[in-house]
Amino acid sequence: MVDLREKVEDDRGLIKKIQLAIPGYRGYRQKEDLRIADRLLREQLADSLGIAVRDLEKSRDNLVESKELDHLEKTSKLINQAQAAENRLRHVEQGYTGISPDYRIQQAQLNQMYEWDLGLIYNIDNVKGAAENLKGATASNDMAGIDKAINFAMDSLEKFDEIFGKRREALAGLMVME
Repeated sequence: MVDLREKVEDDRGLIKKIQLAIPGYRGYRQKEDLRIADRLLREQLADSLGIAVRDLEKSRDNLVESKELDHLEKTSKLINQAQAAENRLRHVEQGYTGISPDYRIQQAQLNQMYEWDLGLIYNIDNVKGAAENLKGATASNDMAGIDKAINFAMDSLEKFDEIFGKRREALAGLMVME
């Protein structure tokens, strides 16, 4: 995956480059660019979870069609958890502090937030893979595969929630009173 921090820097237009030259505004511009990169990363991650949700919904449809109701409740719960994770990613705080705030988040701390979000990729890829496996298992009525995929996806979402919770705690602790 491309480091979006570099892409945002490379895509700076003339106005943003001028802002970098203005004393007192340079730091704000750099931090704002980091927030943009973090937002873009989280949108990509949320989009990946959205793909997993669609696969999980297709799995649920397959279970209904085959009248395999034993796994339907777990799959529905999994869909709800994945949708909640997707929404949390899309709407999480960015650490915005403005030009002259009461609380400031420093550039190193914004980079740390980006790294936290980048660390979620592994769990999201696991959820996505498990959702794809579940879709295949439900299409072929592979009961052992269904159980395995559901359990793996649930474990991956729990780990995602754990990492995401630590990110929120870290963000709460990053606020520095000026």
